[in-house]
Amino acid sequence: MTESEGAKGSVPSHVPVSSVWDEDFGRFTMELDDPYEAGARLHDGPEIVWSTHGYRGEQGAWMIVGFDAMRQAFVDHEKFSSVDSAGTRGLLGVQWQQVPIEFDPPDHKIYRKFLNPLFAPKAVSERGEMVEKVCSDLVERLATKESCEFITEFAQLMPSYVFLHIMGMPEEQVEEFLDWERQTLWTEDAAVRLAGAARIRDYLVELIEQRRRRPVPDLISAIACAQIDGRVIKADEAIGFCYSLFLGGLDTVMSVMGFAMCHLAANKPLQQMLRANPELMSKAVDEFLRAYGVVVMRRTVRNDCEFRGQVMKAGDQVMLPTPIAGRDPRQFESPHHIDPHRTDKSGLTFGSGVHTCVGMHLARRELRVALSAWLGRFKDISISDKDQVRHRTGITWGVDCLPLTMVLA
Repeated sequence: MTESEGAKGSVPSHVPVSSVWDEDFGRFTMELDDPYEAGARLHDGPEIVWSTHGYRGEQGAWMIVGFDAMRQAFVDHEKFSSVDSAGTRGLLGVQWQQVPIEFDPPDHKIYRKFLNPLFAPKAVSERGEMVEKVCSDLVERLATKESCEFITEFAQLMPSYVFLHIMGMPEEQVEEFLDWERQTLWTEDAAVRLAGAARIRDYLVELIEQRRRRPVPDLISAIACAQIDGRVIKADEAIGFCYSLFLGGLDTVMSVMGFAMCHLAANKPLQQMLRANPELMSKAVDEFLRAYGVVVMRRTVRNDCEFRGQVMKAGDQVMLPTPIAGRDPRQFESPHHIDPHRTDKSGLTFGSGVHTCVGMHLARRELRVALSAWLGRFKDISISDKDQVRHRTGITWGVDCLPLTMVLA
């Protein structure tokens, strides 16, 4: 195959020169104060580009930036495979994958059949009181203060405590668990990522075995003792389930919550609108989710094909940056404006199709409860020092520091 050279490396001959995007995604999205506005500059070009830097800089990859094109790619599992999409086997040198996110149909369907009832709206409603208590306790700790660092004092803790309660993991180890998760997801350093991932794996393998021998009423026990398609769950499947839930449960909600509060703290009219009209909170949460995608997902092209005019070859990597999709002006009018009354809030933060995030109902509940509690307890919320606000982009996006001042209601 004849290849042309780019700044990062070779560009396959089936990639037209007009599609080559020779920028580092993480650096590009941090060039402006608002990473979403910085990333949205990609919409000035074609809806599909070839990124010479690719996924974590491993190799070049297609990057789908248009909302409609990305939605189509998410649902087309005939063209785009999820196998090894999270890179678990390559990172840890194991034979198992994350379940169900690194599986394609029909295996994926079998795993979701087991998992779906555990996170269905009914199951989430049954946990509603617990979610509200976790949130209330944390808010009340801060009610005696006039200021806080929102991420470390609330956003990291609330969804983590909820997750640990559901899983049956000890709350007193929350900081340790968060450190492992940050090592695994927030860095491009392969050695650091491996160290964090190995700690998660080793902890979960031991806990799964404990629950298999002595089950208790928690999610780890339900997985350890599960029946999958009429048979006893395999050890590789159990760790695949738990590892995937660990990473998703400790990161996604925290990240969206950070961006949502950052926006609210800088937008007093929106604060007042939601305080005066609490019934709008569900719509506001959907709008925040539309605007603040936080994960760059990955797929692999199954066979040589054409997708929306681009020739793709079997084995090509495909990046699906959800933070970019929600800001596509071809799909959303004034995409950077947060409007709870917006009629089209069809974001891709939770993906789409068979791989739509199983935890989306719980995530919406947590965001709704948290933002409602803050707006109800404090009559004014402001960013105390804009220079201290720190964002993170790359494969997972988030707010790392958000200093706030609050006035009690």
